Amino acid sequence: MIKKFFGALVLMCGAVMGVKAEVDPNFYIYICFGQSNMEGNAQPEAQDKTGVDPRFKMMACVDFSNPKRTMGQWYTATPPLVRQGTGLGMADYFGRTMVENLPENCRVGVIDVAIGGTSIDGFFSEKVEEYLKGQADWFLNYYKAYDNDPYKRIIDMAKIAQESGVIKGILLHQGETDNGQQDWPNKVKTIYKRMLKDLGLKAADVPIFVGETEYADQGGGCSLHNTVIARIPEVIPTGHVVSAEGIPGNGVDPWHFSAAGYRTFGKRYAELVLDIMRNPEAYTKNWGVGERLTGGVSALTGKHFAIVNETEWKAFYGSGGEDLGYGTFKEAFDASNEGYQFKIVKLGKGGGLKLVTPDGEEYQTADGAGYLNSQDVSGDCCFVNSLNKQRGYAIPDGAVWDLQYVEGKGWSLKNIGTGKYLKDPSHPAMFDEPTYFTFCTLKEVAAGIQTITVEKPQCDAVYTLDGRRITNSLEQSQSLKPGIYIKGGKKFIVK
Repeated sequence: MIKKFFGALVLMCGAVMGVKAEVDPNFYIYICFGQSNMEGNAQPEAQDKTGVDPRFKMMACVDFSNPKRTMGQWYTATPPLVRQGTGLGMADYFGRTMVENLPENCRVGVIDVAIGGTSIDGFFSEKVEEYLKGQADWFLNYYKAYDNDPYKRIIDMAKIAQESGVIKGILLHQGETDNGQQDWPNKVKTIYKRMLKDLGLKAADVPIFVGETEYADQGGGCSLHNTVIARIPEVIPTGHVVSAEGIPGNGVDPWHFSAAGYRTFGKRYAELVLDIMRNPEAYTKNWGVGERLTGGVSALTGKHFAIVNETEWKAFYGSGGEDLGYGTFKEAFDASNEGYQFKIVKLGKGGGLKLVTPDGEEYQTADGAGYLNSQDVSGDCCFVNSLNKQRGYAIPDGAVWDLQYVEGKGWSLKNIGTGKYLKDPSHPAMFDEPTYFTFCTLKEVAAGIQTITVEKPQCDAVYTLDGRRITNSLEQSQSLKPGIYIKGGKKFIVK
């Protein structure tokens, strides 16, 4: 059993400023969707029908006649949770494990919309009509329960749920019908992003948890799909995989788990959710400088790259809305940011720098893709804004940059609109002298500070943590900015 934990989690369950009075911030809501394993395929046993903590709730997503339940209302989560006639599934013991390990003032609710046998395509509203053509009557009846649009039912129920609680995550189990389809992770990403947008949520606050299919050694016939599911964290920065290793099948067919398997699998979903609550840093990727892009502008073509000041160890990032931030790598390269990489496009007499989101897509403002933009020299800052008729914001060509690389120094950003250089995003491009930046890809690095040995360093030379020499003399090293450096093969700190 997971040990109960309080500490910081009690604070998470405490009052949240600024929410409506009727919304309980201690009511944690999870959207569950998928096909038959999420729907509930096992017959509930006696132990499953009693002893459900009333702090664990389910929202009826259809009307039930037995037990009597009304769509859009909360009930104690005694199975079935999905529709009348469905069985025990992952969500049952997910919720039970959650409330067992959360403080007593916290509740957990699930919104479970799942359809046995469905492809992931069934959760695209625009594809449903075509997808249902020629399907069997029993399958069509499942869809009719959701007015032939299960995605819309999820959103409708989730909006009702937001009137009383806070959506904390999304649970998915689907893939047997789409076994091995290589584009499946991208389809999941599209649905996930739509859910976030339609419900006004941020990915960093609402991760998605995707369960594996039954393993072959447990009788599973769709274990190939686990190689596809494994790519979810690559495609979705806030995506996590829940292992099905060792979870028994039902011994009847090659797709479904046993009742005991659902209890174990639901608990595994909860264990992962709870562990991320306790130890978010353990699940946060740390990014550092990868390939440094050098030479002409052609070196940037087709690349997603960060804009880094290695002297200050800071980087540009989209901090929210149309603001452009400038912070430490930890602050900048965070999945909760709007983006922290750019790509170059031809624009006017120079290059435009489009902001790219953590999942690799162009960041969209209200008017289109967001560009690194400058105000005029009397303005306050640089920011991200889509192009208007001026190709900038406050000045003509404010989003157009003359990018020049100087060997041994890096890239300068000269704004075509102002004719001045950019120093950092906290100022517009207003300076006569260039500041040099590193344009680079990113690589995952271990958390914390690592000692990097520099082979045969010069006596007075000072190096950055990644082994790049930045001074050649003791006099130069005395003027270093605050940071961590290597000298003589040892680390030292400048405060």
